Amino acid sequence: MKRIIAVLGILALAATFAGAQEVARNQLLKRLGLTDQQTEQFVAIYADSAVELARARAEINVQKALLERLLLDASVNEREVEKVLRQAMEAELQVRLVQVRRELAARRLIGDRRWIQLRELLRRLTVQKAREAFRDSPNRKADGGPELDAKERALLQELADLLAE
Repeated sequence: MKRIIAVLGILALAATFAGAQEVARNQLLKRLGLTDQQTEQFVAIYADSAVELARARAEINVQKALLERLLLDASVNEREVEKVLRQAMEAELQVRLVQVRRELAARRLIGDRRWIQLRELLRRLTVQKAREAFRDSPNRKADGGPELDAKERALLQELADLLAE
């Protein structure tokens, strides 16, 4: 009985979390001035290719592991190493192709101006993450740029997660 309650609790928590993510995502896309239909299409662009992207990334990880194993052997088979590297490169190419297709479809959907705004928002998130990474560094330099507030950073992170960046 306790297991059933625990499982139901976890499922309820997951549903709440998914709902909160959806609200945050929609809020951010609305901030870009997208209509409800554009928002749905925008999310679909990224959701439709998520499995393909995950498979390609998983294949890269598999090839990396194979390469590490091959390089541990005392007598390394160079042909096998080359084969694994080619397969990893092919998977890497698939990742980039999915990303480019997504970008082009999103740009067609939302237009150049909004697409540029989107890229700028993602750039700001990258800058914020870099600041946080070097905040405690003894060699850090004061960059004087504006910090993102917690809500804005959460929204931008949600967008980055949606775009798989």
